[in-house]
Amino acid sequence: MEVGTTVKNQPRADYISSIVEAGTAACRLYGPTKTNVVDIARLLGKSPASVYKIFPSKAAIWDAIAGNFFETDLRFTPSADGELTSAASRLKETALGQHRLMLQARHGDSQMFDLVVLAADGSWPSFRDHLKRLEAHVRELVCTGIATEEFVLRNVDAAASCFCASIISLWDPRIIGALPSSHCELSAHELASFAVAALRTSSPGEESMAAE
Repeated sequence: MEVGTTVKNQPRADYISSIVEAGTAACRLYGPTKTNVVDIARLLGKSPASVYKIFPSKAAIWDAIAGNFFETDLRFTPSADGELTSAASRLKETALGQHRLMLQARHGDSQMFDLVVLAADGSWPSFRDHLKRLEAHVRELVCTGIATEEFVLRNVDAAASCFCASIISLWDPRIIGALPSSHCELSAHELASFAVAALRTSSPGEESMAAE
């Protein structure tokens, strides 16, 4: 079965998308460690050489596949009425919503989940970009919370970094992959609530942090 199109002189952007689509399909069929460029080329109806004309290496292809999965299946979308709720509620919703997406991938799309574990292990650009997007969203919510006086005044960048670091166990596929099957989301709720509550209170040296 062919994936994507095989039109001659296909635009580069479309061909990149086709390779990523075929790579994702191959990964789900064979697993990330057993899939190779020949498998991807076969699904495309192309030669491996034509794939390497677009991507310089197998590593670059795998990173693009992981990046697309992070962007689509693992990109949390807040609820439609998010603007009507508090920044604290939206921050907790983001922490837990992203965690649920990771759990869903682990249990329902195990081959692709194994790929994002590899991305995290290797600190691939796709994984680093994924974490940057999450932190940028957290930063926006911290700014909103400070503006509405839900959170105390502080250095926003430092606060966002600390928040993300404190709940990284909810977002890191390596940690999630090691969770027992009996894992209960109650602990995730407790951790997210604790991290959000920390933004509402001052700590020793907070004045200097806010002034940085």
